[in-house]
Amino acid sequence: MTLQRGLVFFGIGLMVATVFGLFRNGKTRLSVVFTIYITLATIFTILIVGFPLRYTPEAFMIKQGIYDTLFMCMALELSIKVFAAFRGVATRVRAFLALAVIASTVAIFVLTPQNLTYSDLARYQPEITTTVVWCLSFVALLIVWYQIPVPAFTRAILLGFIPYQMVFVIYTDLIGRLGWGALPGLNLLNTVAYDAVAAYWAYAAWRKDEVIT
Repeated sequence: MTLQRGLVFFGIGLMVATVFGLFRNGKTRLSVVFTIYITLATIFTILIVGFPLRYTPEAFMIKQGIYDTLFMCMALELSIKVFAAFRGVATRVRAFLALAVIASTVAIFVLTPQNLTYSDLARYQPEITTTVVWCLSFVALLIVWYQIPVPAFTRAILLGFIPYQMVFVIYTDLIGRLGWGALPGLNLLNTVAYDAVAAYWAYAAWRKDEVIT
């Protein structure tokens, strides 16, 4: 078994642990969208390992499109839940975040080709992922700015996603700069980064949650 394959199996184990931890400890309510994402990511990864020949460039584009959509929805969901009890702040936050998501979505549709292909990934995916990073970072910064108390697992979602998405931006950008021949080495680095985040989520999912300020 190669190191890359071993890390993928390890990551699957971490994602399964995260899913079970979320349901076992009643943390799915903290972010339904995150629960959907990590469940789908687990299923997709298992299918990719089990049926590698069916993991075509088209399948990758569909998977990535689903992920990007869920990330945008996650930013909106977290903003609504985190700031729901703070009416004045919540109204402004939802308005600003809604505008950011709408503007980003419009930009994605306008600036990317209608029939996006696998070869376009390195050119357009960094911009799409950067949009996700900005939306999630916006929520995180407002939590700090207004000193909003949030459950520890909500913080774990943000602290896990934002750094990893930044790594993914660099990953896809390097593919464009170095060419697809560099993909094996870059995949290894990306897998290590994701496993680290998945380990953090698994730990947070099983840890007794508390409210922090």
